[in-house]
Amino acid sequence: MATAALPVLRDTLAIDFGACPPGCRACAEACARARTVGRITALDLPEVAFHGAVTCGQCGEPACRDACPTGAIVKEDAGVVRLSETRCVGCGACAIACVWGGITYDLGRGRAAKCDTCDGRPACVEACPTGTLSWVETSSLARRFRHPDPFTPGVGLCPGCAAELAFRLTFRLIGEDVVVFGAPGCAVMLVTGLNASATTRLPAVTGLMTNVPSLMTGVVRQLRRQGRRTRCVAFVGDGTTADVGFQALSGAAERGEPVLYICYDNEGYMNTGVQRSSTTQQGARTMTTPVGSERSGKAQAAKDVPLLMAFHGVAYVATANVAFLEDFAAKLERALAVEDGFAYLHLYSPCHVGWGAPMDSALEIARRAVETRVYPLWEADHGRFRITHPVARPRPIDDFVELMGRFRHLGPAERAALGRAADERYRRIEALCAAFADV
Repeated sequence: MATAALPVLRDTLAIDFGACPPGCRACAEACARARTVGRITALDLPEVAFHGAVTCGQCGEPACRDACPTGAIVKEDAGVVRLSETRCVGCGACAIACVWGGITYDLGRGRAAKCDTCDGRPACVEACPTGTLSWVETSSLARRFRHPDPFTPGVGLCPGCAAELAFRLTFRLIGEDVVVFGAPGCAVMLVTGLNASATTRLPAVTGLMTNVPSLMTGVVRQLRRQGRRTRCVAFVGDGTTADVGFQALSGAAERGEPVLYICYDNEGYMNTGVQRSSTTQQGARTMTTPVGSERSGKAQAAKDVPLLMAFHGVAYVATANVAFLEDFAAKLERALAVEDGFAYLHLYSPCHVGWGAPMDSALEIARRAVETRVYPLWEADHGRFRITHPVARPRPIDDFVELMGRFRHLGPAERAALGRAADERYRRIEALCAAFADV
């Protein structure tokens, strides 16, 4: 089976567009000091309540390079689009071609200028007083996901599926010395294959929704008898985990079986028609929690499965999110480092089909779930709790709710209740972090 090439990821300057404080020009001033000619533009538009910064995004296929008649602009192997000011004749074609406004023009010198990231140490980032600008080292992230993708393309999952992205990244990090376990659910075809064709070159076992941890126990114990430390990793949904399979999961956790269990939580039985599960958010509309004159979505609060697993006293438990890949990769590595104990990851996995959202919305939903405290990112390493992505100033709950049709029926009071529940969940984890700080 042919394997897909690893993507090229490069370090980049990231700007939270439009999030600058009014009147701040710290980035532009720092850039001008470092590079003589400013290469970042501070935008202050109080008429439309917009305050932000714009600079070169180092495009993969830069239009400015193609428009330059002298070849003064080149795309380097490191990913930086660099302008040679000695070759620039000041025609302005690059600035016209750049639809993002990423190139500045010095009228006095008659030359263009553009960001070169200060060769990886951008002065604007150091000067930014609010953290709106940041330097993201994506190349280090690529080194973590260094193995080839073991799954074939075209497996038939929904376009934009967060679970498929997480599945592929998980095993790019783990590598080949692994046995994959699945159960009936949306992503199981990555394990089972399509008709008579395999979709993975890894050894894979598909169980029932009720017995995956039991299957893993038998396989890992036999491997250990043979002196092999091959990883046994489950990647299954919330129905298998939180509902019908919870008894077997709890038993394996209590026994401390040396396996890694990953739950991709899309908050429902999406593979069979969008029925509610016990992890479905309170108030959410599903086929079995409809909205009408008699009821208004799911009446019960979501079951906090990762916290339940942590209270089993297992070696490692963490929540994860594909919108925060550095955090996800670090937690996956720590879970894999557990040699003789049970490790559990609970992965937030938005389902745009079941949640009534646009096809390309999964990562934005996942990001806002963290930023509104709906889904806090934390870990419990041998009983020591730690929030791995603190959210001191959460976004309004409406920023999360507005992305999905499953919450469209909620009124202001119901939305406020959802926000209070998120804050309570976050504060509960904060309290555990404080309580177990000296354990």
